[in-house]
Amino acid sequence: MREGVLYPKFSEKFFRLDFDAKPLPVLSLYPFPAPLKLEEVIFSICGLEKHPKNFAWQVLSDLPRVTVTPPLICQIFNWVETVTWEGIRLVDLLDFLKVDTHPEGYFAFYSRDGVFFEGLSRDEARDPRVLIAYKLNGEPLPEAHGGPVRLVVPFLQGYKSVKWLYAIRAYRNDPIGIKRLLGQSPTSILNEQWTNKYQIVPPAGLVGDPPLYATTGKQAVEESTTATLLPPIEGKLSAVGTVEKRVSKGTLKEVIAILRPHKHVETRKALEAAGIFSYTTQTVLGRSKQRGLRFQSEGKEAVTIKFLPKQYFSIVVSEKQLSAAIYAIMKANRTGTTGNMGDGRIFVIDIEDAVRISTDERGGEAI
Repeated sequence: MREGVLYPKFSEKFFRLDFDAKPLPVLSLYPFPAPLKLEEVIFSICGLEKHPKNFAWQVLSDLPRVTVTPPLICQIFNWVETVTWEGIRLVDLLDFLKVDTHPEGYFAFYSRDGVFFEGLSRDEARDPRVLIAYKLNGEPLPEAHGGPVRLVVPFLQGYKSVKWLYAIRAYRNDPIGIKRLLGQSPTSILNEQWTNKYQIVPPAGLVGDPPLYATTGKQAVEESTTATLLPPIEGKLSAVGTVEKRVSKGTLKEVIAILRPHKHVETRKALEAAGIFSYTTQTVLGRSKQRGLRFQSEGKEAVTIKFLPKQYFSIVVSEKQLSAAIYAIMKANRTGTTGNMGDGRIFVIDIEDAVRISTDERGGEAI
């Protein structure tokens, strides 16, 4: 047993926890994906407002290989190990494939286990210390430690180093990783105890997963991830502050869709192919008839993850566009002839009015 390991309350939710494993502990929230050889790895990568690309590991054969020996720190369970990683710099891969996001954007990294994902700000992702590693201590990366390919982010908590890496997506806003969504970690930032001891300097620029609370240690107002309901607007404010009544034009509908997270890009493409370009989307947690995820852990009772990551879409359309929006979502997300458990839900809500703030346009003109 590694000295000083601490078990949080949610340790029983892990598929595997092995703190005796060498050279690193083996931690996995979810069951391991099917094993692959390095030459069988196919990546999916998508830049902001771009179509996704698939490419084989061999495509990266000309990129420079680097070997580094940084500490890997698990602040949640209170352990650290220093091992040697060999791989390619993430920034070299992004530049080679010409994949980017907004200067203040983010990247999300997805595991082949089909559930785990985490995000980095663009500034963090482009730090030359971030690796896509395929060797550990001079040997091919073992499956138990995320092989054949994983992410290594040495200046953040260990859970950001996503194992069994298979997809990278660009986002304009923080995709908010699963550890934060599950409430298992308020931030990925290492505290001063670790950064001072190992002389870790965070990247300059935008920080992903900023702390939920003030740095003073006292609880601050938590950042809201839900919309705030505003009182209805009775009319249009003129330049002198008087209120002018205006009748909205057209009947509006809000289409809310709760979908599988990996269908995010396909859903966007389907909506845009149908001529629908305005929507809001974010990663959320939820459950319905699917009732979460249940699996047998090793040597323990069955483990249940009650809430699964889902992708939330909110789309406001005219009544004439409603059928096209629903059809586009169903076409992109139905995984079987009659649909499978977990394909998602669509809800349609009447919208009384809409207001474009910059122009005061109302109703259908506002969207």
